Amino acid sequence: MYYGIDLGGTKTAFAVFNEKGNELSRAVQATPSQNYEALLSLIVTWVTAADLEWQTQGRVGIGFPGAVDKEGHLLALNVPAVHGKPLIADLTWRLARPVYADNDANCFLLSEYQGGAVDQCHWCLGLTLGTGVGGALLHQGQVIAGKNGGAGEFGHGAIHPMVLARYPDLPLLACGCGLQGCLETYTSGTGLERLYQHLGTQSLPAPAIIAAWQAGDVAATTSMNWYLEVLAAGIANLITQLDPEVVVLGGGVSEQAWLYAQLNTRLPHYLMRHQVPALVVAPLFGGTGGVRGAALLAKHRTRAFS
Repeated sequence: MYYGIDLGGTKTAFAVFNEKGNELSRAVQATPSQNYEALLSLIVTWVTAADLEWQTQGRVGIGFPGAVDKEGHLLALNVPAVHGKPLIADLTWRLARPVYADNDANCFLLSEYQGGAVDQCHWCLGLTLGTGVGGALLHQGQVIAGKNGGAGEFGHGAIHPMVLARYPDLPLLACGCGLQGCLETYTSGTGLERLYQHLGTQSLPAPAIIAAWQAGDVAATTSMNWYLEVLAAGIANLITQLDPEVVVLGGGVSEQAWLYAQLNTRLPHYLMRHQVPALVVAPLFGGTGGVRGAALLAKHRTRAFS
């Protein structure tokens, strides 16, 4: 059995997979994002219960929004409970087995590569739109990690200057990483909420803003226009610089068909003349991608994905 854990800034998912990759059970709970011990306890409880239910010692893989430093500490600004903590070592000791961890966007892209939307693609890019914005690059089945494991952190690249020129009222938002104007401060779920609040309106969660936009609300329409322009420009910039065959999107909004129609309309405005954009596609596994990819880390534990 293989256990996948998708550790997010808002919620954490746990799923059990068999040798054939079939999902057998799943649990989702709000992430105790400020309490490290509570998070450790949650994971240990899930794993212990699964071991008892399936009468085995399952292999454990974890996807999380960040990277692992040279000392084995997690760098995950969107999950304060684990930021700077030796999560892998602590869980390895508590669970009495190896624990494998990687960036959640890497896990998402690995899942889509294994029978998903970019199945066996030679050179592809993944972007996850959630509490933050994650990214991953995969070449011939191998995730590109970079010197410090931070390759693919596209969410902390700057928004396209053409967007700022076209929309002078667009605010320059500060990011938790210490920079300003990072892509994820606009195109994450919390980014959309900040754009909406900037217009002086009440605070609303991202799904409610999308619903208001679809109903014709003026403030929501302006917010969504900014959101989609920043996202389209960001993707176009990556397509120009990296030249992937396919770009696959993850996160809750990625499962909405209207997103791809909107991007297809806006992308050409940010590409070089006569440039043909890479195909931008929806994920096959949807919301299960991150947790499935985390389980694949444990299944292919001898393979250096990143």
